[in-house]
Amino acid sequence: MEYKTKFQFTDDEKPPIRIRVRTLLGNEAIYRIKCNEEVSILKASVNQSFDISPKHQCLVYQGKVLEEGNKLKDYNIQNGSLIHLIIT
Repeated sequence: MEYKTKFQFTDDEKPPIRIRVRTLLGNEAIYRIKCNEEVSILKASVNQSFDISPKHQCLVYQGKVLEEGNKLKDYNIQNGSLIHLIIT
């Protein structure tokens, strides 16, 4: 008999991750979001917290700009990741 020792979830089954978004002034907010969500969902959450329109947000993770239409998992964003918010 073979037993699996690790759980393997599909993207839809995975629990939300916690990520931090920090402004250049050092203000920070924490979000619980699934890794398969699109960047636009995160931008909408940032809009609610900081009252900054998504079209004026530039989110940067590890030197890469998060592009609309892509998913957070496309950038390998993990639980506890820090994303920088630049206002354009």
